[in-house]
Amino acid sequence: MHRSNDFLKSLDCFFTHACPLQFNDIWRKALHTMNSQSRQQNNATEVPPPGGRRGIASIAGAGLFFSLNTPLARLAYNGGSNPGTVVFLRVIVAVVGISAMMLSGKRSFGIPRQAILPLFAVSASISLQSICYLSSVAYIPVGLAALLFYTFPLMVALGDRYIDGIALGTPRALAFSAAFGGIALAIGPTFDQLDPLGIALALTAAFANMLAFRAAARALRYTGSVSVSLYGNLGCLPLLGLALFFLDGLHLPDTLIGWSALAAVGLCYTLAMLMHFAGIGLIGTTHASLIYNLEPLFSIAAAAILLGERLTSMQYLGGFIVVSALIASDLLSNRAPQKGT
Repeated sequence: MHRSNDFLKSLDCFFTHACPLQFNDIWRKALHTMNSQSRQQNNATEVPPPGGRRGIASIAGAGLFFSLNTPLARLAYNGGSNPGTVVFLRVIVAVVGISAMMLSGKRSFGIPRQAILPLFAVSASISLQSICYLSSVAYIPVGLAALLFYTFPLMVALGDRYIDGIALGTPRALAFSAAFGGIALAIGPTFDQLDPLGIALALTAAFANMLAFRAAARALRYTGSVSVSLYGNLGCLPLLGLALFFLDGLHLPDTLIGWSALAAVGLCYTLAMLMHFAGIGLIGTTHASLIYNLEPLFSIAAAAILLGERLTSMQYLGGFIVVSALIASDLLSNRAPQKGT
């Protein structure tokens, strides 16, 4: 309890002197969640606290800010930047933001030796995912890239099935089949008008995100989720630096809109993680995962507003099927009995 009181005092001091007033509540919830997740990291099951509307709003806000990354990245490209630069600077902002949270909460930056290799795998996967996903929107519409990227929950489940031997069950298998059918509807009728490179990049990003999920699960056996987020992003910096050197190099925007979009990408990415931690602490991962399934729809809406992009009726139908199948899969997974618990 004494540690908790010290944490709250340092948090109040940080908000009073360092943060804009409108972000105080977000930072408080995020830092409190970091503390509680650290104490609960070895628990086999999660008991989600009843957060109600605030928790739902936090997760929805996180999904919204995550979804803004791709259309804002496109604006940055139009202003003279490139995917490597956007990803590299976004990660720097995220590392600074998470480090500030940990310093304010007086948390240790140490990690167990056993976590180092899994964290490197997390960094490598995040680097590949970030470059491929943010590059894909330079070739295909943002909404379509989002739909393809959000096949990663299906890939995670398939990995569980064929790597770990966890049975899907007939209902979830049907949900996944429906999701792939929705993807076929989204890209099939206009495939000859789409750039195959953009499709390949979005699907590669989804695959890399699946690898990141599996690596993070291993890392979480030895350290907390906030440490995984910090060092997973920190480890990206040398990898992304190499990517910048061997690819297009560092290209900063040459227009005001480009600079504004680049700054907004970093801000949105960091705020999304803050609201993610806050929301998980309020309503738990089970309810949060259902809300995150709406993120592709947020991306489609953001692309329509910021870029004027419009998908075809068939692509909208395919997107609706994909999102519905993902929600159904989560519901079926959460209702399934857990063996050995």
